[in-house]
Amino acid sequence: MIEDKKTAKEASAQQKRHWVRITRACNNNCLFCLDRENQNGSIFRVAEIVADLNEGLKAGARRVVISGGDPTVHPKLAMIIKKAKKMGYMHVQIITNGRMLAYEKFAAELKKAGLDEVTLSLHSHLREDFEKMTGVMGSYNQALTGLLNAQKQGFIVSVDIVINKINYQKLKETLQFYIKLGVSEFDLLYPIPFGSAWENRQQLFFAPEKASKALSAAFAFSKNKNLFIWTNRLPAQYLEGFEDLIQNPIKIHDEVRGMRRELAGFIEKGKPMTCQGERCQHCFMQNFCADLVELRKKKKLSGKSAPICWKSKTVKKEKGVVFKFDENFTLEKFTNFYINSRYFVKSLRCQKCKHFNVCDGAWIEDVRSGGFSRLKPKA
Repeated sequence: MIEDKKTAKEASAQQKRHWVRITRACNNNCLFCLDRENQNGSIFRVAEIVADLNEGLKAGARRVVISGGDPTVHPKLAMIIKKAKKMGYMHVQIITNGRMLAYEKFAAELKKAGLDEVTLSLHSHLREDFEKMTGVMGSYNQALTGLLNAQKQGFIVSVDIVINKINYQKLKETLQFYIKLGVSEFDLLYPIPFGSAWENRQQLFFAPEKASKALSAAFAFSKNKNLFIWTNRLPAQYLEGFEDLIQNPIKIHDEVRGMRRELAGFIEKGKPMTCQGERCQHCFMQNFCADLVELRKKKKLSGKSAPICWKSKTVKKEKGVVFKFDENFTLEKFTNFYINSRYFVKSLRCQKCKHFNVCDGAWIEDVRSGGFSRLKPKA
C-alpha cells in the first residue's frame, strides 16, 4: 500500500467520532438489519438529539455520524444538521439507504444545512439481488438516483456493502459498477448475528474460507492508489495478503460502546448476555466476550505471547502482563488490555501446524504491519 494512503487511513480511523441515532424507523426492510428489534417506528425529539450532540462535544468529538434506522425519514433532519454545525461539529455525516436523496430538493436542503458526507448502503449492482436484500420493490432505482444526487450536491460519498451469501460471488463486479459511477471509498461489512441477520442466517451467513477466491478478487481493488477500501468486523484471518484491510483494533471500543448495557449487566451482576450461545461463532466480538467471562471467573487474565515462529519485540504483549478484575476495573481499561495483550490471530495455514493447540497466534498489530506471511507453521 502506498504510504500516504496508509497514513491517511490510519489517521481517519483514529479520529474521534460521535454517533447519534435520531430515529428508530426505516423505509427499508433489510434481511441483515442487526437492529431490527429496536426499530419501532419512533422519531427522536430534537431536544433529545441536541442533548446527545452535547455529550459528544464534551467527550472531545468534532465529527458526528447521524444514523437511525434511517436518518432521512426524520422530518427535521436538515435542522439537526444545522444545529450540529452551529454547536461546533466540523464534519457531519449521515448513514442512509439513499432513497430519500432521490428527491433532488431534499438533497439540496441537506447541503444547505451543512451536511458534509453521505454513506450509502448499496449492497449490489443487480436490481433483483439489491431488492431481495432491502425487501422493498423500487428501492434500487431510488437508491441509485440518491447516489447521483449526492454526488451532484458535492457531498463526500462512500458506499457500505454488507457481504453475504447473496452478493459475495459478485462483489468484484459490484465494486466495479460503483467505481464507474465515481465512488472511490467503500466499507465492506461482515454481517453480525443480531436482529434480522440472525433470523435470516440461512440466507446470509457463509464460510469465508470457501469464498476466498471471490473475496480476494474484490479486495484486490485496494491496491489502487485512488481507492479507499475498509473492512468492518471481517475476521482478520480471511484477509491474508490484504492485511492493510484489517480493521483498526481501536474500533473495538465502538463495538463495546454499542454493547455497554449487556456487558454492564454481566460485569456487575454476572447476568449472562442474551446473545450468548449459538450465535457467538458468527460474532466478531466472540473472543473479547470469552476473555471477559474468563476474567470475571478467575479475577485475573494474563497477556498472550508471540508465536514460536514469529518473535515479537513488543514488550506489552508478553505473558507477564496481568489484568485484574478489581475495584479499579472499567470496560475502557479492559478493552485497551484486550487490544494490546489478548487480540491475537492465526493464519488459516496455522491449522496444520503441530503447535496449533498451544500457540496463541500473532498480535493483531504485528499482523497488520508485517503480514501473515511471517508466520511459518510447522508440519
